[in-house]
Amino acid sequence: MSYMALKHSHLLLVVLSIGLFFLRFIAREAGARFTQAKFFKIAPHIIDTCLLATGIGLVIVVGYPLWPVNWLSVKILLVIAYIVCGIIAMKATSRVKRWGAALLALVWILGILHLAMSKTL
Repeated sequence: MSYMALKHSHLLLVVLSIGLFFLRFIAREAGARFTQAKFFKIAPHIIDTCLLATGIGLVIVVGYPLWPVNWLSVKILLVIAYIVCGIIAMKATSRVKRWGAALLALVWILGILHLAMSKTL
């Protein structure tokens, strides 16, 4: 896959991951039943796996080193933190834990976007 195709696939998956996360979270908080559909339980895992795969693919194609620690290795760790917080936000039974995890996921997203745009640590 060419660099541009991989990059655009990655950016599409970023938008899908973040958009679907916030759609599911707000809908769940509002009591919408569609969030219980099988699609909304499976799609985020597929999207996030593909997001990580395209991110790793970009690392390989571009040839960025992950060691010593640089902006890209930190970005990958933040993506993993976002995914973990997203899972907690969707599965927690306590409203405080759900909102705390969702807000923390938003912080990780902002950090990821900053690193992606500035490429500085």
